[in-house]
Amino acid sequence: MNFRRPLMLASVFVAALPAVLAAQGRGGPQEPPKNLQVLPKDMPRQQVTAIMNNFTAALGVNCAYCHAAAAAPAGAAPAAPAGGGRGGPPLDYSLDDKAQKKIAREMMKMVTDVNGKYLAGAGLTMDARNSVTCETCHHGLAKPKTLRNALGGAIDAKGADSAVALYRELRTRYYGAAAYDFSENSLVAAATDASRANKSPAALALLKLNLEFYDKSAATYSAIANTSLASNDTASAIAALKKAIELQPNNQQAQGLLTRLTAKPPQTK
Repeated sequence: MNFRRPLMLASVFVAALPAVLAAQGRGGPQEPPKNLQVLPKDMPRQQVTAIMNNFTAALGVNCAYCHAAAAAPAGAAPAAPAGGGRGGPPLDYSLDDKAQKKIAREMMKMVTDVNGKYLAGAGLTMDARNSVTCETCHHGLAKPKTLRNALGGAIDAKGADSAVALYRELRTRYYGAAAYDFSENSLVAAATDASRANKSPAALALLKLNLEFYDKSAATYSAIANTSLASNDTASAIAALKKAIELQPNNQQAQGLLTRLTAKPPQTK
């Protein structure tokens, strides 16, 4: 694998360039990095450091997430947890003690293959600005996960209240970032998953939560109607459909379902 080819991790190097130049301006040459297995073994330390800084930013972590602490001198007092230069003990970047470091190497290979093999094989030429990087998937999360899947996991583990609490926590922490999708239809999708799993109370809890933030969401009211019907609550379904049509008069699907629910049964002689 040749990381010198422009296509390979091009955007990483471009984004890292200011840090590289700044690092090169701080004194003379530094000790070369050890135990490089994916990056070129002769890559200067300044460039490796700049690339690692991009990784930490993309995942929202610090160096100690992947790198283990250096062994303490004999007789030294126990050190605080490794902090990657933020108050913890120094790190030994050559160690392979942490699984995260091994995973990172495989992720680097995967990114290289995506840009240099699969996209190129599809006839796509990806320049530095558009090529796939860690940030493409992670968006500041160490373990990227869609909001839909995160809420589904919370429902499975602890129920609807846990999912609602998790949504509020994530929205408070990440709203405005790219980590999670907090748009109108995100909770609707999560609620649909819950309803299909025969967890109507959890689905309704998520839909009612969505109305706190999108009180004029016809899609949310339509989803409430469908979920209510799954629980044989026709009255609630009718009320939700009327609200959906009030907000979106041209919603033919809601109108058709409301007509069927409110039609009088034929009289028998």
